[in-house]
Amino acid sequence: MTLVATGLNKQFGPTRAASNVSITLRTGTVHAIVGENGAGKSTTLRMLGGVMRPDSGEMTLDGAPYAPSSALEATHKGVALVHQEITINRSLTIAENIFIGDLRVHAWPMGVLKRKKMAALAQAALDRLGVKISVGANIERLNLGELKCIEIARAISSHPKTLLLDESTAYLDHREVDAVLRVMHELKSQGLTIGFVSHHLSEVLAAADDLTILKDGQFVGSYGVASIEANEIHRLMVGRDVLQGTYPARSPLPASAAPPALRVDKVAVGRELNDLSLEVRRGEILGLAGLKGAGAEALFAGIVGDEPLRHGRLQLEGKDYRPSTPRAAWQHGIAHLPGDRGNEGLIVSFSVLDNLVMARPPKAGPFFSMARARAMSNDLIKLIGIRTSSAVAPCRSLSGGNMQKVVLGKCLAVGPELLLLNNPTRGVDVGAREEIYRLMRQKASEGLAILLSSEDMLELIGMSDRLMVLRQGVMVHEFNSLDHVEEHDIVQYMT
Repeated sequence: MTLVATGLNKQFGPTRAASNVSITLRTGTVHAIVGENGAGKSTTLRMLGGVMRPDSGEMTLDGAPYAPSSALEATHKGVALVHQEITINRSLTIAENIFIGDLRVHAWPMGVLKRKKMAALAQAALDRLGVKISVGANIERLNLGELKCIEIARAISSHPKTLLLDESTAYLDHREVDAVLRVMHELKSQGLTIGFVSHHLSEVLAAADDLTILKDGQFVGSYGVASIEANEIHRLMVGRDVLQGTYPARSPLPASAAPPALRVDKVAVGRELNDLSLEVRRGEILGLAGLKGAGAEALFAGIVGDEPLRHGRLQLEGKDYRPSTPRAAWQHGIAHLPGDRGNEGLIVSFSVLDNLVMARPPKAGPFFSMARARAMSNDLIKLIGIRTSSAVAPCRSLSGGNMQKVVLGKCLAVGPELLLLNNPTRGVDVGAREEIYRLMRQKASEGLAILLSSEDMLELIGMSDRLMVLRQGVMVHEFNSLDHVEEHDIVQYMT
């Protein structure tokens, strides 16, 4: 099924999200859409998937006019979209989430669901992805990567002819990414048309036949992947070569001489973390590697007071510390960038300004100071390079990568002593990653202690001063230097 869009335009107030975008998704091929944050990638996929209607332009599906008024209508026409942000309803079962748009088809005349049949079909869709998720699992205990796999299974269950994936690999670890890329290859061999957005060029080069480059909402061009070099893709995306110098140089002064900002002594949290001990010192970036559930997220939850410690001891700046709530952790100078920005890091209906200052609202005497809040938010917008029409624009109007920058800005606004980063560049383009990495290294050089958990192996290698590998809740290996470490060196200890 060939999906063709010609001259698509979409504007939100003064912001032109897409301008004269033309794209052809050829039958039985994989087509990547690449560009910086705010380039119009998600807007383009949403127009193709029926979530929003273009202001102007035309679309055809196998030569016939195509103008869906909703995502449901697009699905019925054979076009399924998997959104960038997590859309799972945790109050429903896995099977109900997979068939949420078509529950009537799976119900008896009186409205009672055919649960056994639903479960079997849902399990078949999950198995097709090659992921080990039981349809009977408690959805509350699933991690973000597993939830994203359920969303992809939901899309596949509608038997689409065209599948659109918006940053669907951003929440996945390397094994899950490999599984999704294999599924994309298999679906392509079955004649499906696939359009996907990814900020990881390795995924684009591995999976795509064609690619379209967007910049600042403008259509730059479409190319066969075999006919364009990686460096040229980056240059067209961001206007310069960013393949070299992505990661700033580490500090020449060892952090081992600095006092520990945080000491973790035989700490256990929940079911995932068991008897972990570590120290992170001022001026140091300590990386944590591991598959989902290996213990990094549980450690962060224990440090910020999201989950109680089963046992063990935390010390902050040499003093015993046991947080009762996340608010108490922030007040102690611990800032946390969570893995799920939409549900845990932001209030998307609030403005950029509100989100940036909410952790420590500026005051004049006992009262909130709007003047200081404006000044603080404008400084952070410039420092981090947040692309927004104004500080008072709602966060929901931003691209996913710019939402991520807002969460980072909120963390830095409190002047933390310890910064916990859970996949800080998830959904962030290559140019903006470079800016975030420079900022991380700058803050570390100023004495900030950083704990970095990431599913991006290159990020861990490039940014960590030391690296600990976790498996099943315990540390299995430590790299005291990352100078000659490669991805496979880390992965061998993770599995």
